[in-house]
Amino acid sequence: MSFDILPFPSYNFFNMTDRIFEIGQAGLESTDQRVKKLMDNMVGSEVPGYRKSEAVVRGFPVELDAANSKLSAIKPQADGSFYSDTPGALIKTDGKLDVALSSDGYFVLSGPWGEGYTRDGRFRLDKDGRLLTVAGNYPVLGRNGPIVITPGAEVQFGQEGQIKVDGVEVDNIRVVQPEQKDSLEIFNGSIFKKKDSYTVLTEIDSPRLIQGFVEASNVNIVDQMTEMILTERIYGLNTKIISTRDANLARAMDLGKPTQ
Repeated sequence: MSFDILPFPSYNFFNMTDRIFEIGQAGLESTDQRVKKLMDNMVGSEVPGYRKSEAVVRGFPVELDAANSKLSAIKPQADGSFYSDTPGALIKTDGKLDVALSSDGYFVLSGPWGEGYTRDGRFRLDKDGRLLTVAGNYPVLGRNGPIVITPGAEVQFGQEGQIKVDGVEVDNIRVVQPEQKDSLEIFNGSIFKKKDSYTVLTEIDSPRLIQGFVEASNVNIVDQMTEMILTERIYGLNTKIISTRDANLARAMDLGKPTQ
């Protein structure tokens, strides 16, 4: 199923300070942000560990009575993003380097920007035995730094994060939890990073790991398509508001013209 998202209409605004025009235009802009998030979610629905995001809209359309009375009407305005912490389903893969978190928290990886955080537990080894994320090839961090495993060795991930190589415990995989839920921002797909230097993350000493599983995206594709239909209707309503106002102003100007 596909949706045709139309570009913003270029109306001939007679007075751009008109409150109804402002509300209609703001409604189109906020709807555009919602559509972008919905499209991102549908694309990311097959990515393990992906977190559903939604546009945070401040204010709701449309207070037409207040606008007509020249009162201060509330305009819809996109004000950042919200990422759902609802866990995705666990999918069995039997992969020795696939690990899922059945608890809160994020695995820690090392990126060129600093630390990154992910729920995507698809890992692999490079030729030097470094444990890397499949998405982005970033080193996975343990409590002793980047995790290194002898290629070909038997690897076991304990339920509380222990890493055993050929039966010998060599490290613990790091799992952290942000103190504030909205303190992380998306970097790439299922990978997050700190929003700013004030973001605080705490170490989870006893996470719950399951080897041979990965966590699926928490996106429900049916819900996203349903919301896309609703958003398309809201877009059409805002478009109609602008076009109706434009027509009414044009009619008023015609009535004010002197007759020949």
